[in-house]
Amino acid sequence: MKKGIVIGAGIGGLTTAIALAQKGFDVTVYEQAAQLNEVGAGVWLAPNGLKVLEKLGIVNEFLEIGHELELISIKDTNDVTITQIDGKEIRKKHNFVTLAIHRAKLQKQLATHIPEGKLILNKKCVDYTQTNNQVTVNFQDNTTETADFVIFADGIHSVARKKLNKNLNLRYSGQTCWRFILDNYTLPSDQKDKMFEIWSDKKGLRAAYSQLSKNQVYCYITNFINPGQQDNKSTIKNDLLNLCADFQPIVKKLIADCDESVIIRSDLFDFKPINNWIDKNILLLGDAAHATTPNLGQGACQAIEDALVLADELSKTSTINEAYVNFQNRRIEKTHYVTNTSFKFAQVNNTTGISKKIMKFFIRNTPKSINNKQFDKLYTIDSEK
Repeated sequence: MKKGIVIGAGIGGLTTAIALAQKGFDVTVYEQAAQLNEVGAGVWLAPNGLKVLEKLGIVNEFLEIGHELELISIKDTNDVTITQIDGKEIRKKHNFVTLAIHRAKLQKQLATHIPEGKLILNKKCVDYTQTNNQVTVNFQDNTTETADFVIFADGIHSVARKKLNKNLNLRYSGQTCWRFILDNYTLPSDQKDKMFEIWSDKKGLRAAYSQLSKNQVYCYITNFINPGQQDNKSTIKNDLLNLCADFQPIVKKLIADCDESVIIRSDLFDFKPINNWIDKNILLLGDAAHATTPNLGQGACQAIEDALVLADELSKTSTINEAYVNFQNRRIEKTHYVTNTSFKFAQVNNTTGISKKIMKFFIRNTPKSINNKQFDKLYTIDSEK
């Protein structure tokens, strides 16, 4: 039995460990955090991610703790629809609709499928070395572990990617994002099963919200602004209310009703797609390989898709490196498409004035057949091709 190490207990790392264990691999996950406590934010899992969880036999657990969205609608601040996704049509073709779920709940539920002793917390990887057919991982506490193969699912600041791509810089989308969750909160009954994203005519300014579970609502706001700035916690709610003064009353109510202490601010970065995720018997996976801005709702889903394809290749290919190459060949086109399309989407949203009006006109008048082709490209997983 081949022994593997996964660095990072995020969504991609945990799903990969589950998929590999189901194929008979001895896999241990090492996570730098002292406890699994993802930031208090939501995630929208599209049908492709749910299809993978279904193939792993665990999707129902997540459907129970999340909230299915029957309509996703993009509107302007005048409440005019720019475009929308009809969940009924998506479900007919792809069996699922988008699932809103608390990121921490998703992560912790995935962790329940990791065997006891195979998830090691408070272990930060700082480097790796390779000799012949084995990889040794070096941790910050001066300990090491050796395995036949290592998967680096350690996010956009991946230790291994920085070693493989020393000159690669992160790329700023131009937007900063504020996220928060309201507990013991429900949307009006006519909005409970819907997700709304609202676009301002100003550069990069938009807001989105949906029910996250029976008693939680998730909201985010983005704005075109220089990175690296910080909020004043004593004025943050008023600052966001002023920023969103032209938005619908529901957006302003969500801001007013939230607990300012749970508002999370983060600058939205990715990096230009890279063509090599492999160094002999180590592999980059998820955001470590193909970080994307959150404009298509595909960041977590692409990491989840990685897990299934990698487990398939490692289970049927004679050498680790060959399996990695096959995995990369199967995944690189779609992940590049997601990263590039999502980044372009942000740049389109960063326009203003006549440019934004023209952009909204074209989106509003895009033929349904073209939109459906894009959804099919996103929601079809590798095993369905």
